[in-house]
Amino acid sequence: MTAQDQAINTDSFKNKILKEEIDSKCRFCKQHEESFDHLTSGCSILAKNEYLMKHDKVCAHLHYSICKALGIEMTDKWYTHMPKPVYEEETVTVLWNQAVHTDREVTAKRPDIIKNKRENMPTHRCGNTLTQ
Repeated sequence: MTAQDQAINTDSFKNKILKEEIDSKCRFCKQHEESFDHLTSGCSILAKNEYLMKHDKVCAHLHYSICKALGIEMTDKWYTHMPKPVYEEETVTVLWNQAVHTDREVTAKRPDIIKNKRENMPTHRCGNTLTQ
C-alpha cells in the first residue's frame, strides 16, 4: 500500500510531504523528481542495469515454467534457474534471448523466449515472447 500511495521514503517524498530541506531530484540521474515511479521505471541510470536484471528475472521464471510444462528437466526452484540459450527435446525447441532472422525489417529481432514445435505450424508472437 505504501508504494501505491506514493509514500515510499524517496527524496521527493521527504521534501514535499515530510517538509525536509533536501534536494528532491533523483540521487542517481539528478534530472527528475525522485518518485517511486521514477525509480522503478524511469531513471536513465538505473535503466542500464537494474531494469534489465529485473526483466530477465521475470523472463527466467516464465522460461522455467514453459520448460517445466514441456517436461524438460529443470532445477527444483525457479529462482535458481539459469536459462540455456537452447533447450531441445524430441518435439519442441525453446530458445532463450536468441536473435531471429526475418525476411523483412523487424525492429525487435531478439524476443525473450521462443517455443517452437517441430511441425510446420506458424509461430505467434506475444509481447516479447514467441509461442505456438
